[in-house]
Amino acid sequence: MNSLIKFGTDGWRSIIADEFTFQNVRIVANAIGKYILTKYGNTLPVLIGFDTRFLADKFASACADKLAESGLKVKISDSYVPTPVIAYTACSTSTAGAIQFTASHNPPEYCGIKYITSYGGPAPEEVTDEIVKNINLNIPVDIPKKSSIQKEIETFNPKENYIKHLKTIIDFNRIKESKVKVIYDPMFGAGNKYLDHILGLAGCEISTIHNKRDPMFGNLLPEPREQFLSDLKNNILKEHALLGLATDGDADRLAAIDNKGKFYTPNQIACMLLRHLVKNKKLKGKVVRTLSTTHMLDRLAQKYGLELIETKVGFKWICKEMLKSNVLIGAEESGGISILNHVPDKDAILAGVLLVEMIAYENKSLEEIYSDTIKDAGFSYINDKFDLHMDDAQKKLILSLLNKPSIKNIGGIKLASINTSEGVKYVLEDGSWFFARSSGTEPMFRVYFESQTEQNLQIMKKYMQNIIDETC
Repeated sequence: MNSLIKFGTDGWRSIIADEFTFQNVRIVANAIGKYILTKYGNTLPVLIGFDTRFLADKFASACADKLAESGLKVKISDSYVPTPVIAYTACSTSTAGAIQFTASHNPPEYCGIKYITSYGGPAPEEVTDEIVKNINLNIPVDIPKKSSIQKEIETFNPKENYIKHLKTIIDFNRIKESKVKVIYDPMFGAGNKYLDHILGLAGCEISTIHNKRDPMFGNLLPEPREQFLSDLKNNILKEHALLGLATDGDADRLAAIDNKGKFYTPNQIACMLLRHLVKNKKLKGKVVRTLSTTHMLDRLAQKYGLELIETKVGFKWICKEMLKSNVLIGAEESGGISILNHVPDKDAILAGVLLVEMIAYENKSLEEIYSDTIKDAGFSYINDKFDLHMDDAQKKLILSLLNKPSIKNIGGIKLASINTSEGVKYVLEDGSWFFARSSGTEPMFRVYFESQTEQNLQIMKKYMQNIIDETC
């Protein structure tokens, strides 16, 4: 059994030259290839893409060679490509799915492989289980001879078809009339020349920073958190822009900053976009969020008469719901969003253009629109999070301490429910909640908090900190 290769909530990620090696990439490519041959045969092409990470293009080429050697038709992107764009390409044409080389928001030393299904969503557990089973067969993997397989590999460029699709779900003319000024930060990632190009086509006045390939991502995490977006904030204030947008390394997570330099979290963005889809675009459907995502979506769904569904963490669970029925919006607190009539996977490019469309409809600032969203919900929430490095034994001990039937209240506030479908989530009588879980993409333990008041937020954080102190 190959213990180095483990598939989490979004594929396999590991450190380059340590576990993420060309040999292991070939092993995974071989395993995915065997799954594809069993599921689809060898008549449909497999798409391969990559982001701007170190060696991502070379890993993609090695994967393409291995798949072509096994008899599969292979098409590889002619340049770096955002994950949601190759996902759309996988489902909008006849394919056997796609393989994307990305570690998304992980540190620069990481790379990863994500298998995307032919319907454009992340591979569900039953598919990744099959791939892992193939990996564990320990089938010898040789280095392919390029001379014999080069002619089998084609290149493709997915940009124009993706843009054509966006024009069917976004009102470009409305955006063009508003002439919104936007600063965009792709964080040296694959969103460069995609989101800014699309907004330019829509008539925005657009400026882009960090718009070159840098595998070190400017010595920052390629994750659109506020602490990594000081350059974006400064440029917004300097150029008097109405909006700033930032995407992570593979452009599937989004954050926003308003004209005053105020940062808006993914939770806040999801709530504003839900309101926009209902109020301005007159759309209906289910609202799907993960366990870690704001319950303000619940309040808005209730107001708009929409069904709300809660899933485990990871967009693959939202994807399952999107495949079942009409989902108006699917959202997770880490920045992933998708909507009705789009791919069942997170897309920061779509979300960014939707935010600009929302501003064009409302003719208001982001601050004003969020204030209106709070009014619709009836109140707002305060959110916080612990990101903790700890070993598996400590994680298991914390979860066991939380999952005790004797616990009836937290700091004097009665428990309303406990959810153990993944990790442990406490929902308190006043609507406050916290949720503890192990990350499926990083060696981290995360605790999410939400409350209407600062006082109750601190009560929950203190309770959780005491448990952490006991075990660490």
